[in-house]
Amino acid sequence: MKTISTLIQEGLKLLSSHKVESPYLDCEIIMQHVFGMDRSSIIMRHADQVPIEKERLFWKLTKKRVARYPISQIVGSREFWSKNFIVNQHVLDPRPDSETLISTVLKYYPNKKQKLKIADFGTGTGCLLISVLGEYEYAVGVGFEKSLKAYKVACQNVEKHNLLDRARILPISWTECIGPFDLIISNPPYIKRSKLKDLQAEVQKEPRMALDGGIDGLSCYLSIFPILKRCLKENGFAILEIGEDQNDIDKIISSYGLSFQEYIYDLAGMKRCIVMKQYYG
Repeated sequence: MKTISTLIQEGLKLLSSHKVESPYLDCEIIMQHVFGMDRSSIIMRHADQVPIEKERLFWKLTKKRVARYPISQIVGSREFWSKNFIVNQHVLDPRPDSETLISTVLKYYPNKKQKLKIADFGTGTGCLLISVLGEYEYAVGVGFEKSLKAYKVACQNVEKHNLLDRARILPISWTECIGPFDLIISNPPYIKRSKLKDLQAEVQKEPRMALDGGIDGLSCYLSIFPILKRCLKENGFAILEIGEDQNDIDKIISSYGLSFQEYIYDLAGMKRCIVMKQYYG
């Protein structure tokens, strides 16, 4: 039998030969999953021998990574905002950039004792809604997710994070939202359709409906804006994630009865969120 260290090194060579990013880290994560251990435990047990059935599982999962399946889909989970979320091929992978939205919520609602009523449009894994509710113990939230497969994942994550009493996931489109809400958040699909074919191979494995922003990358925003006008409370805010194709989206929101507050930049210096509220002229 081979040792944990030997298998990780062999996996590293395989992933490196196929130009997979972060090959060593990926092998460690796969090994952690195979043994059901955290990273420090795997490091301490590098010299331990690996039972043959676990070695087979390690190689099966490593070969999936060679095929460019995202590591989160391979191990079935991803960390976001210091929480662990169930992930599969039916939901968008939670990304560090999206944590900008959570920090923006904290900026606009500094009182963590507020009894906020929150809506999350296109909730996916539920990572945004669950992370916000984790910061506001008296808040309640509703996630709208029209994909039944994604809806099931979000429900699992709500239960996993013990929020069944404060969060509801509805298997319907955000167009059916009935307010009012203090806060509406969303990370809608925003990639121009023409750019989808150029995405990383790993991203190509994610659900297209969670990525496709239409011909100009604005389709979902133009669907959401009228609903914000209808469902936001007078002093409520909407915080939406955006991409590079929504850099000037502030120029069109006034025609929907919304008031632009600001853009929020991520750690890479890119516009990552737009903040809006109802317009009362």
